[in-house]
Amino acid sequence: MHCLLAFALMAPTTLLFTRVWGSVGERARFAQSERNGIQYIRSLGQLTIALTDAQSAAVSGRPFPRDTITRAVEATASVDARLGGDLRTHERWSGLRAKIEALAALSAVDPATAFSTFGEATDMLLALYKEVRDNSQLTREQDVDASYLQDGAAQQLPEAVVAAGRFMDLAVIAAGRPRNDPAGTAANLLNARDAVTYPANDLAAGLQAAVDGTSSRTLSGNLLSRLDRFRRGMETLTATTVPVDGRTAVNTAALRDVRNEVQTAASELAATILDELDLLISARIEDLGRQRQTAAVTLAVAVLLALVPLTVRLVRPRRRPVANPPVPPAPQPAEDVVPTWRREPTGAR
Repeated sequence: MHCLLAFALMAPTTLLFTRVWGSVGERARFAQSERNGIQYIRSLGQLTIALTDAQSAAVSGRPFPRDTITRAVEATASVDARLGGDLRTHERWSGLRAKIEALAALSAVDPATAFSTFGEATDMLLALYKEVRDNSQLTREQDVDASYLQDGAAQQLPEAVVAAGRFMDLAVIAAGRPRNDPAGTAANLLNARDAVTYPANDLAAGLQAAVDGTSSRTLSGNLLSRLDRFRRGMETLTATTVPVDGRTAVNTAALRDVRNEVQTAASELAATILDELDLLISARIEDLGRQRQTAAVTLAVAVLLALVPLTVRLVRPRRRPVANPPVPPAPQPAEDVVPTWRREPTGAR
């Protein structure tokens, strides 16, 4: 009876524990994969700045900073060596690295060729961002604030930085074009300006939604001030070069200063977004750890409760059987005694 009672208590508890443990473990692995993606994206941010700087230098006919690119490539290569297996990025990173190393050996070329060649590399870089987002599970993020943050850090902000660099480079190219092609130059700049504006606006809207939907006490203060600085820089950048009367007015020196400000603001904003995203996911991992501890304690208590009746039964002292007292022999029936008055006298016969 006690064994049946213990089994009835343990069976559903063990089943519930198994399900909770497995579910919590899966969610913890999911969150850790997201954190790996965040580490990878951090390294790509520096590579993005270095690559767009090199593109602008090449378009302007200046030597581009090869040491900066080399350091950024080495940093990303180190991260890919550690995390690329889990994130399945080795192949795409190898292709991008080979492309960047080929650019480092590129001799002086005309601005349009430099723009096109570096553009292929930045397209590959943006594709690597997408690969990291998808394979790290960041795109499957369910929490509203974390979802908007990962979208901003791993898609909209890199796209905006790349687009800002291309916009400036097109303006430099436009300044050197002959006067007989004003319409084509103006159209290219308008398209490039739209390519800057769209991701920047989406980024601002998404980060505001993250702030509105978060329970974090630090997200609003840390994020919005840096977002405002980035937006001001982008607005100034797109207003610095405008088509005027069918021609393009370009102040390349002012444009370069504004672009440097945009890149600085973008780097600070990216770091803040990724820091806040990592805090949210780390807090989730800690909560999942507490859930596992609670499940383990619950199972342990259930085991103890199930074992108590069995333990009590085993350790309870057994009573010795009391010996039955000796049963006195049953009294024997007395022999019939013949009264003397009825006895026959001796020798009567």
